[in-house]
Amino acid sequence: MDEKPAEVIGKGTRKVTGSNNPRMVDRIDPFTGEAITYHYLNTARARRRGTEEDAIRAAKARRRGILRKYRPMILSLLFVAMAGILLSRGAGSSGMVYREHLEDVAVTMTVPDGTPVTLTLNDLAYYVWKVERDGDVRAQAYDAADPKAYWNLFLNDEGDQSGYMSDLGRKAVVDYAVRDAIYVREAEAKGFALTEEQERAAIMEADRYFLDQSPKAAEALQLSREELIESVKKETLAREYMLYLYDNGQKDIDVGGAWYEALKETCGVSVDDEVVKGIRIGYVTIN
Repeated sequence: MDEKPAEVIGKGTRKVTGSNNPRMVDRIDPFTGEAITYHYLNTARARRRGTEEDAIRAAKARRRGILRKYRPMILSLLFVAMAGILLSRGAGSSGMVYREHLEDVAVTMTVPDGTPVTLTLNDLAYYVWKVERDGDVRAQAYDAADPKAYWNLFLNDEGDQSGYMSDLGRKAVVDYAVRDAIYVREAEAKGFALTEEQERAAIMEADRYFLDQSPKAAEALQLSREELIESVKKETLAREYMLYLYDNGQKDIDVGGAWYEALKETCGVSVDDEVVKGIRIGYVTIN
């Protein structure tokens, strides 16, 4: 194609009259005085002297160069986006239908007196309800419009206290169910029992819990009034035994305490991760 004279259209800029592309202009290089053609093709820009066909080839080459340069970044962004989608999908469900797995054994252990003990998901149900009930208060304070966001928060703390709130809630369920089971057997082995007044208080507390549970909680956990009363009684006995230990000078008696963890170690506690990981705290009885 023969080059045609350029038409001046602005200071330092000339339109290439021989081009069929109205977006192609020449700019005068302020140092050499030569015309330098800038070709704008969509979002790519090529700086090249020559014909329009040369400009198109240059633009394509530039696009390929941009893709090569930013490919790692693009792939990283895609990976993060996909991970976020998968995480949100996983957080949006309980991981299993809890009521269909009530007889699944979650924990096995042998208490200090040699008695083997198993805890099923039905035994953990009371603790699931309590952890979600207490956590939902904080979740509503965190974001009343989207309380599920609380359970997806990541807590960056030391040791085993780091993780998503939902996972930490699941750990709390297992930890406190195991703690109470150990202390109940310890108390019974030493002849401890609830007084009539303590039993009445436990029954009243269980009845209040039974009436306060939401329809979703009742459907999800299938806790009967009798089971709830039994759970509260065991929790009360464990608490009374812990108070006895504390009053007699024993420290570090709760979960994470050195004395309790040493006692727990003697019980050979084994948690079935395949069963327990299906408990998605924050989505069993709420949300």
